[in-house]
Amino acid sequence: MLAAVKGYYDGTQIIVDEDDRRNLSIGDELIITVLNTGKRKKAETRIEKRRKLIDSGAFVTKTGRSAEEIDHS
Repeated sequence: MLAAVKGYYDGTQIIVDEDDRRNLSIGDELIITVLNTGKRKKAETRIEKRRKLIDSGAFVTKTGRSAEEIDHS
């Protein structure tokens, strides 16, 4: 069998679209072709943008005191 399937690499394994996977059987021989898409940056989701903003410390008011001074107050 020779078939083209679409999928993606998640960092540890190749994930094949569910519809294409149904056409495969255990033991089928596959040829993998890697398409270099130019390292496009994935668009950030709303929650990723919020998390980045919160982690950036934008909501922290700096007092100029050290952590030790604050702990002993």
